[in-house]
Amino acid sequence: MTVISKTATRHLTQLQARSFSSTKASRTSLFPRDSGGSFLPRLRRYCSVSRACWNCTKQTTGWFFCEFCRMVQPPAAQATLFDVMDCARKFDIDNNRLSTKYKDLQRVLHPDRFSQHGEEEQDYASAQSAWVNKAYWTLQKPLSRGLYMLQLEGESIEEGEKLSDPELLMEVMEANERLGEAETEEEVRSVAEENREKLDRLCKELSDAFDEGDISNAKDILTRMQYYSNIEDKVKERLPPS
Repeated sequence: MTVISKTATRHLTQLQARSFSSTKASRTSLFPRDSGGSFLPRLRRYCSVSRACWNCTKQTTGWFFCEFCRMVQPPAAQATLFDVMDCARKFDIDNNRLSTKYKDLQRVLHPDRFSQHGEEEQDYASAQSAWVNKAYWTLQKPLSRGLYMLQLEGESIEEGEKLSDPELLMEVMEANERLGEAETEEEVRSVAEENREKLDRLCKELSDAFDEGDISNAKDILTRMQYYSNIEDKVKERLPPS
């Protein structure tokens, strides 16, 4: 586990405290053209942000590196997690592409690569690496991705907010009872399969709600998804590792 310094933690905390408003940004190279081709081509283009490099003071447009002095930059305050992972701000994403992007970014941003660099750049590398981690683990799962998209719209589901549909609540209670009474792996897998079908259906509904800009409906769907995701977590505890 990477230990993040106090400076890096401060930068990351400041980012999390600010709004994640999306910006219309142009495209730019992640690394300088004369970097010797040592980085994978799929890392070359990202949304850009214009700011003064902390090291050379020139206006740099990269999320991660200054294209002039090549120093790691602090995380950009206006970056959403979708920007960090170079994803469109949509609920439906390609998880394989997300995973590849995550590995590529961690390969070039991992703090160990900067152990011989100055303390300030090491701090920024730690902050960027932590930001990429947060982006990946948030966007990877449908529930956390949906909750984050809800946050981007200025909405949230308050702790303790419950289902208002008695029929759905009864369905969830029955699924929990079946799971609690299941004695064989086959019985557990039966609950898991039914629960997965419901989650898949809710994911489709959630995608449509976000595409249509129906945030109220998206919030309701996410409230339901939390219950079924809870069942899914309990199922995983009952089944052997795959």
